[in-house]
Amino acid sequence: MGMVIDLNSRRRAPTSFTSLLHPAGVTLPFDGAKDADLIVPEIRSRIVSGAYGAELLQMLRDTMKPADRVLVIGAGLGTASTLAATCPGVNRVIAIEPNTELCAYLTRTHDLNGVPWVETINAVLVASQRGRVPFFARHDLRLSSLLPDECSWQLAMMVPCMDLNLVLTEERISLLVCEVPSGAATIFADADLSRVDRILVSSGDDALSLGEKGEVVRLLAEKGFTAEPGESTLRFGRTAVDGRTRLGAKSSA
Repeated sequence: MGMVIDLNSRRRAPTSFTSLLHPAGVTLPFDGAKDADLIVPEIRSRIVSGAYGAELLQMLRDTMKPADRVLVIGAGLGTASTLAATCPGVNRVIAIEPNTELCAYLTRTHDLNGVPWVETINAVLVASQRGRVPFFARHDLRLSSLLPDECSWQLAMMVPCMDLNLVLTEERISLLVCEVPSGAATIFADADLSRVDRILVSSGDDALSLGEKGEVVRLLAEKGFTAEPGESTLRFGRTAVDGRTRLGAKSSA
């Protein structure tokens, strides 16, 4: 009697576990079945090829300045927060992640890369709302969001709200990295960005839609920022008196 082999299951299950090295210089933990469930095969492939968050990580590297104080919203696996923390002269990095299940992994990523001082906070950043809001986690972590009706979700969790303006002011944030493209306009609408110098808005691996780009560009233009276009990441700098955009040292050279 022949044996039936589920090739699809075999493809999903790694035969060994080892850390995942992103060519940008970030090492991600991959120590067992729990990590394999968290980082689906497509994401694993994109990490080791360097395609995962490639445009954001390149722009972040080019935008960082010495003494920056960085806030990463929607930190995910920790690639951006880790890269920011390893840049020479960086002063402070805060990683905000609404998915409670990811926060322990974020801490492991920072520890593995020698930047345990990065502060990881499980919260949803808003300008005024208090209390808790539901967050819906999906099997593919890139699809997790505050919206329950985009696609099927596996786990709903109640996440505390944190005052965005309080964080921006008290932490004197100079560089804001937002990896929540569908919610960027909502996040920025009532945000006091007067202390922020540069902003990166990324959709991860997918190109930003025209609607997402247009709304965020319009809103941040009203707050004194000019956009530098990209496929999956938009970079914003304060518009100077002469109309030019002030960005990172490498970009303005």
